This record gives sequence, C-alpha cells and structure tokens, in this order.
Amino acid sequence: MTDGEEIPASSFSLDNISSPEASNSNLNLELSDTKFKREAEALIKSEKKNLEDYYKNYLDSVRTKLLDSGTVKIKGYEDFLVDILSDEIKNDTVYLSNLYTETNNKGTPLSFQYDALQDDIFFFEIECMRLNGLSKMVFGGVDIEFLEGEQTRFQHFNLSKQDKVSGSFKVIADNPVVFNIVKKGYSKASLKVTIKKVLGTNLIVERTKDSIEEVRTVIREISDTLYHLIDEKQYTLAPQLDLTKGHEVEIPLIVNELDNVIGWGFWVGLNKSDSENYRKLSEVIAEEPLLLFAKTELTKTASGFSLPHSDVENLKVKFFNNSQDTLSLNSFDTYRFFKSDSLSNKSKGKLTIKNNSKLYDHLITLKSIAVNIKKSKIQEEQISYKRNEYITISLIK
Repeated sequence: MTDGEEIPASSFSLDNISSPEASNSNLNLELSDTKFKREAEALIKSEKKNLEDYYKNYLDSVRTKLLDSGTVKIKGYEDFLVDILSDEIKNDTVYLSNLYTETNNKGTPLSFQYDALQDDIFFFEIECMRLNGLSKMVFGGVDIEFLEGEQTRFQHFNLSKQDKVSGSFKVIADNPVVFNIVKKGYSKASLKVTIKKVLGTNLIVERTKDSIEEVRTVIREISDTLYHLIDEKQYTLAPQLDLTKGHEVEIPLIVNELDNVIGWGFWVGLNKSDSENYRKLSEVIAEEPLLLFAKTELTKTASGFSLPHSDVENLKVKFFNNSQDTLSLNSFDTYRFFKSDSLSNKSKGKLTIKNNSKLYDHLITLKSIAVNIKKSKIQEEQISYKRNEYITISLIK
C-alpha cells in the first residue's frame, strides 16, 4: 500500500480497535490505584499526627497537673505515660556522705547504712588519706565493700595511702545499702568518703481497681402463665321414662378466645354430692380446684392431686377428643387435662353424658378451663458494675 491510499473498511477488525482501549483501561486502573494509595497514606499520616498531637497535649496537661498538685490519676491502659513522665521530671540527687572518717582497727568493721529504693543509683568515691606504712606491710591496706541487702555490689581490698577508688551501682530492689570499712592490725587509717544517691524516680506509682455502678433502663419481655375458668354450667338429665325432658346432653369444648394456649381441661360432677365436695375442697385450698389440678399437671410440682368424683351406674360419660393434644397422667374419666400448643385446633372435642336410669334424674355440673401464656414488655432499671483500673502518680517533693 502506498502513501495516500485509503484503508478499505473491510480491513478493520475488533483486534485493530480493541488494543488502544485496553491500554487506556489499564492506564486508568493504574492511575486510580496510585491515587487510592496516595489518599490512604495521607489519611494514615493524618490520623497518626492527630493521635500524636492528642497525646502530646494530653501529656502536657497531665504533667502540669502533677507538678501543680503533686498527684494525678490516669487510666490503667495509659501506663506508658509513667515512663515518659519519669524521664521528663528531673530526679533529685541526695548527698549521703561527704566526710573524713577514721577506721576501726583489729578487723572491726565501720559500717554506714542508707535507705534505698529500686532504681536508685549510688555514686561513691573513697580516698585513703592516712595509713601506717608498717601496718600496711604486715596487715595490708583497707578493705571496703557495699552491700545491698545480702548481695555484694562492690568490693575493693588493700586500699593503700593516696589510693582512690570510685564507682556506681543501681539498686535492684527496695533494700538498705550498707557501706563497710575494715582495717586489720593495731593502727587506724583515715579515709575521705563521698557518697551520693540519685533517686531512681521522683514518682510514686500506685495501681488501683474500683467498680463503677451503672444504671440503665432496659425493656424486658416477660411471660405470665394465666389460668382461666372459661365455662361453668349445670344440666339436669331426666330419667328415661320422662319423655318430656332430655335425658342426654352433648357439650362441645371450644377454646377460641385466647392466644398462646398451652393447656385445657374439664371436670364433670355427676350428682349433688360431687358438686358439694368440690365446693368444700375450694374452701380448704382457697382456690378453684380445677385450676390447681391444671397447675400441678403443667408444672409437676405435686403428685396425686385429685378432684371429687363418683361412679354412677346409670350415667354414661364419654369424651370424644378432636385434638392432637397430650393427656396428662393424672387425668380421670370425669376430669381431664390436656397439654397443648398455640397451633392446636381450637375445637377440642365434645363431651356426651347420658342418663340410663328409668326413674331418677341427675344434676350434672361442668367446669372447663384453659391455660395460656401472655407476653408483655416491662421497663426496668438494670444495675451493672464496670471494673476500671487507674494509676495514681504522686510526685515526691
């Protein structure tokens, strides 16, 4: 193809036009990634600087309060500030000895004792000013040592006239420091003794823990178990020979006005004697007997609690259960309790009672109950205790 010729349209392909776009896309991605990194680094530096500025200002405030009032309290996790304050607040130097002293003789120690705390630093310089030459030749020079508790921190033997020794040591733990001088022989020696102590810290640090009572209002859901006497009726069943009145009754048992039903039951009194015994029992226990029976069956807090019942030969009692509920163990023919759930059928079944006597009527008493759970929310104050650790820093003045 020569210069100036046009490129035919058919010679273009996707490959020809896609390469530049991919290159631009990669370039944009790299630029975006670089920009993101720069922004992230700038944000980190900014946050770090803000944190450093905060603690610098906070440290200045703590230092000022400590110097003004002599004590300051910080939080337990701020213990790193103790080291910073210890370095920044100048330690005091205490001169313990700066004197000329004469030794004992015959190996009797001359001792000086000093109080010391951990990290205190002792500096000393001992110079022998006078020593008998003959005694030195026979018995040797002067022996000196420093003891921290029972540990020897420095020893030097045979110190001669005009000899000078110096040194230092850091106290390991809170112990008294004892300086011993021993001169053997009959003559004594004279020493110039300089001892000073640089306090390990001017700060007393005490850690304390306490509990802070916190009161907050919470909403708590509670569940109450409620027992309801939902029906109480009496029926008179006529004898078979009385054709003007009914001698059979069919009673449906329906629980449809309560939510979250967990149990239900009934009691049937077949005559006046049953009803009277039921009344007397309620007076004794000061509660509806059928409700108490339901409680014992649900909670199993008692066993063997029974309701009044009697066997009447001419009465036929049947209960047809339509539910899938569970019959409790202590149920009887004329009183029963079933454990249920909220999804159970509301129509529980039907009770049929038939009088087969030809001559006598019967007074039937029916009581039925239902038990449900009522959920409610209450507002109450809840007390909790938050444990805090503090560090109290006191300045030794």
